[in-house]
Parts: sequence; structure tokens; C-alpha cells
Amino acid sequence: MILGTYFVARRVRVGLISIMFAAAGMPLTAQPQRKSPAKPPAKSASQPQEDPLAPLMQQANDAIDKKDFAAALEPLQRYIAQKPDDPVAHFQLGYAYAGLKRWEEAQAEFLRAIAQDPKMTPAHLNLGLVLMDSEPGAAAEAFRHAAELQPAESRPRFLAGFALEHAGKFTEAIEQYRGALALSPRDYECHFALGRVLLRTGNATDAEVHFREAVAARGDSAPARLGLAQALLTQKKYESGTDALAEYLKLNPGDRAERLDHASVLLEIDRYDDALAELDRTEAGSAPTAEGLKMRGNIYLHQQKWKASSEALTQAISLLPQDPELLEWLGHVEMELRDYPTAIKFLGRAYANHPQSVDALRDLASAFFLNEDYAAAIGAMDRLARMEPPKPISWFIRATCYDKLSRKAEAIDAYQKFLDQGNGENDTQHFLARHRILILQSELRQSPQKQKH
Repeated sequence: MILGTYFVARRVRVGLISIMFAAAGMPLTAQPQRKSPAKPPAKSASQPQEDPLAPLMQQANDAIDKKDFAAALEPLQRYIAQKPDDPVAHFQLGYAYAGLKRWEEAQAEFLRAIAQDPKMTPAHLNLGLVLMDSEPGAAAEAFRHAAELQPAESRPRFLAGFALEHAGKFTEAIEQYRGALALSPRDYECHFALGRVLLRTGNATDAEVHFREAVAARGDSAPARLGLAQALLTQKKYESGTDALAEYLKLNPGDRAERLDHASVLLEIDRYDDALAELDRTEAGSAPTAEGLKMRGNIYLHQQKWKASSEALTQAISLLPQDPELLEWLGHVEMELRDYPTAIKFLGRAYANHPQSVDALRDLASAFFLNEDYAAAIGAMDRLARMEPPKPISWFIRATCYDKLSRKAEAIDAYQKFLDQGNGENDTQHFLARHRILILQSELRQSPQKQKH
């Protein structure tokens, strides 16, 4: 009968536990499985039938049956005033306080019940549940005591793991979850919880195993499907991860954040049309978000749909004007559209905001060159050379800039560096470099003679 009271009290607390767990920033949540509550005991275990206090206990139990916990307080308090050493009465009073969410008073009564009967397992369990929010470490100790009293039961170990996880003691939580699974190898909640904490501690490989077990035990569990997807994606198993995420979205189609993540993974594996379709589903019936526009522009960029990419990225920048990736991507797209002044504007902003960005500076140098601003292109390439060794093509572009600016000696030197490093990769550029070197050398030889005349 006492065990039945524990299940009633556990049902009272389970919602609060799940709320607390979500507030702690856990990546996935799942509340302990509910069981059908049994009625509290009809009378104290130490109370004989002829006890004149029996009506008080009966009155309290009737109130508890009706979940009128406030009405149970007075008869229990009157009973305990005359029988202060009755552990079951203290347990019942603690349960009534818990029903009223008077946690400190509930804790005190469960402790009194334990002091009078240290082997009262339900009192240890309910004490742990009462302490879960405020003192998860102490709650874990209460659950451990319950586990010692019920060595064949997995539930106390699971709850100890849950409390330890909430307390941030992940190694100990894993140990308790594994102990629970040793007793209940197919327990959904144990596999799910163990997968969750393993994922949180960076062990995605083992987390995958337990999420798969959770899915096998309960295929309609959206959190288990999501956990499996996260474990796979953390391991960069993008194909299987995106499939797992799709299964999750079938069960929870309204999760826009995960739909956006799904689109992102599809982009990662070059499934551009599928990514766009997922974005369309994400934005159905609502205004596009900055993140969605950014992803859409990136997809179009990969598809070389430059005009569509420009439109999406421009909208995204209006919402995120300082985003360095957006500025850089739009600058590159405008180069492809041959709008070099606009490309220079956005790439210049990207580089000004993040001077360490090699890609932005490299594209900016190219935009200056294509816009025929050769002096600015050389300046950008000088800065780039301090960040990375010049590539052969950069020597060719630099030589061309010097050539256009009639800086002949520097042009010859840059063309020669291109030839020395190019290894014949581009026959046309190699031909032009050799040809220009000969012409420039000839012009330099003729320049003194012209000055004499």
C-alpha cells in the first residue's frame, strides 16, 4: 500500500521534473514514464482496528482519494500530535504537502518517516522527487538509498541518474543509467536518458546505440528520433542523419527549428532541391526569417543561380546587416553578375568587419582587378600575401596589374614568378606570361635609347 502511495506522489511531481529538466538547457527532454496510481493506505500500519484515532486517518485518506490535499492536513496533524512516532502518518502528511506543492514541509515529513523507518523505500523515493528541483545532488542520494532497498528494481537507479544529470554530474549519471539498464535492458526511458547524457558529454557514437534502442522500444517517440538524428549528425553521418531527422519531422511536423536544421543538412550533402523544398515547408504561412533567407541565398549560390541568390542574400542582409558571411557571399555573387562596384562595396564591408577573413580579401582583390582598379588590386594582394603564400594565379594577376600600370620591371618579375610556380597548369596564361616578358624586356631596352634621341 505504501508503494502505491509512492506512485501517486510520483505522478504529482513528474511534470515539475520535466519542466526543470528543460530549463536546465538539456538538448532533449523526456519525463519519467507514468504508471497508474494506486490508492494511499487506508490506515497506519501501526494502527489497530480499535484505535480511537482511526477516524482521523480515515478522514485523511478519504480527502487524499479525492485529491483534496488541504482537507487531509488537519486530521493527519491531529493524528501525529497524539502518535508522533508513526512513520506512515508522517509519510501521508508529506504526500499531502507535496500535493499542495509545499515542498519544504513535504521534505520534512518524508525525513521524519525515514528517521522512524529507514527501510521505507517510498519515503526515500518521494524525498528524492521533492528535492529534485532545489537539491538534485541530495535527491540522487535519496534515490540511491531506495536502490539499495530495492536491488532488483531499475526505477530508483534511473531516478538517481536523472537527478545526477540535472546536477551536472554526468559521469555518475551514466553509471546509474547503465545500472538501471542492467536490470531492465529494454527500458525506453533508460536508453533515451543514457543516449541524451552521452551525447551531451561528446560520446555521440555510444549515444547513437542507445537512441537506436529507444527508437526500437518506442518507434513513435519523437524525442528519441531527434536524439538519434543529433547523434548521427554530430558524427557527420549526414545521409543517415538527415533520414533520421526526416522521420522525426513526420512525428513532429510543426518543429520549424528542426525543419531549418534539416534543410541545412540537405545543403551540406548537396541535395539543393530537397533543401529548398524543406525551406518552403518551414516558411509556409509565415514571413521568411533572416536565417531562412541566408540559407536560401547560399543554396542558390551553390546552384549558380546568381540572380536568385542576390535577391535572397540582399533581403537577408537587410535583417542582418553586419553578418560577415552574408556580405562575403553577396559580394561574390555580384562579381558573378559582373556588378563589380557593388561587389567591391559588400566585400569591402565584409573585410572591414573581419580583417582576418582570407576569402573576403581574396574576392575583394579579384573584384578590384575585374573593375580595372589595378592599384587597389595590388594593395589587396599585398595584404593577402601577409596572410597566405601567393598562389600561382595571384602572381599572374599581380603581373597583369603591374603591366596595366606600366610598372614594367615589376610586371616582368611577377610574370616570371608565375612561370616558376605554375608548372604549366594553364597553357594560355603561360603563353601570355612568356610573351609579355619578351615584349616588356624589349620595351625596357628601348627606353634608354628613346631618352637619348
